[in-house]
Amino acid sequence: MSGSGKNPFKDVRVRKAFYQAIDIDAIERVVMRGAATPTGLMIAPGIIGFQKDMNERFPYDPEAAKALLAEAGYAEGFPVTFDCPNDRYVNDEAICTAIVPMLERIGIRVTPNFQTKSLHFDKIGGKEGNNTSFYMLGWTPGSYDAFNMLQNIVTMRPEGHGTWNSGHYDNPRVEELTLLIQKETDEDKRNAMIREAFQIHQDEVGHIPLHQQALAWGVADTVAEVKQRPQNDVDLRYVVMK
Repeated sequence: MSGSGKNPFKDVRVRKAFYQAIDIDAIERVVMRGAATPTGLMIAPGIIGFQKDMNERFPYDPEAAKALLAEAGYAEGFPVTFDCPNDRYVNDEAICTAIVPMLERIGIRVTPNFQTKSLHFDKIGGKEGNNTSFYMLGWTPGSYDAFNMLQNIVTMRPEGHGTWNSGHYDNPRVEELTLLIQKETDEDKRNAMIREAFQIHQDEVGHIPLHQQALAWGVADTVAEVKQRPQNDVDLRYVVMK
């Protein structure tokens, strides 16, 4: 925090306060118009390693959020810049715009920095040395496996990990588990490791998950059937015209 020598986000109570200040149901209902699924995990159903019973979010509770900030020594809040793209995800700027007053209700003074995706990812990514304190990022594991998310989003080591861990979340046990998950072939043992890593990350509020955005396609009246692929691309072999 400028001029203080402190980083409020080092305190898990601050991170949880931000989490509980965000009304994800309002975002899903008003901003996304039902075309999103709120999530408590960093991966979606269908990704290997998904833990259904861990997908519950911390409850939306601005009063609890205020109490957590006060307990952490920030009863008057603090200023933060919110980095967000405005042309990358479905309703990205609208989501971030909705979050700003939610945080301001608990005393956080937010400066929005919403810009085109190329500038946004340069700023929060390696090109500018992860020059961000609070930011939006979306991620789909290209391998459809939890390891991909752990490697890129929630670990920093060894070299090559943490490509998009812009907040530098770092827990030695999660680092250890991620390397074990990478080579474990026993499915039950591997899932147990994934579960432990997720639990640590969730308890420490390493990130604030929001939702999985739905795929929305427009179809002309002349189309009889089209197969919607999870890759979000159109394969003309599976389009049937009237």
